[in-house]
Amino acid sequence: SSKSRPVMIFIDDLQWADNISLDLIHSVLSDVKKSSTVLFVGAYRSNEVQQDHAIYRFLDDLKSYGVKTSEMDLDGMSVQDLNAMIADALTVLPRISKTLSAIVFRKTSGNPL
Repeated sequence: SSKSRPVMIFIDDLQWADNISLDLIHSVLSDVKKSSTVLFVGAYRSNEVQQDHAIYRFLDDLKSYGVKTSEMDLDGMSVQDLNAMIADALTVLPRISKTLSAIVFRKTSGNPL
């Protein structure tokens, strides 16, 4: 990567990652920690992991190696917020997307990911 060609790595569902996979990600991030041209975004469902889960050790290890980290909790969206987002994405009035939004909300419980 370079300033003219930055790299973003996104990995979802890290709650399912095994220790070897987390160690590999840690190794890569530790090698590029001083680079401002690599951004790693990892997502996991905190409601699916216990306090002793490997993801927490992974995060602690990154911090101890000096890798800059930020954490963000995403709460579920309300059906109204979800409807506004769907209406905006489809460029329709919110009253038109209400039925679709109700279905999406029922299937996702408002999970933003």
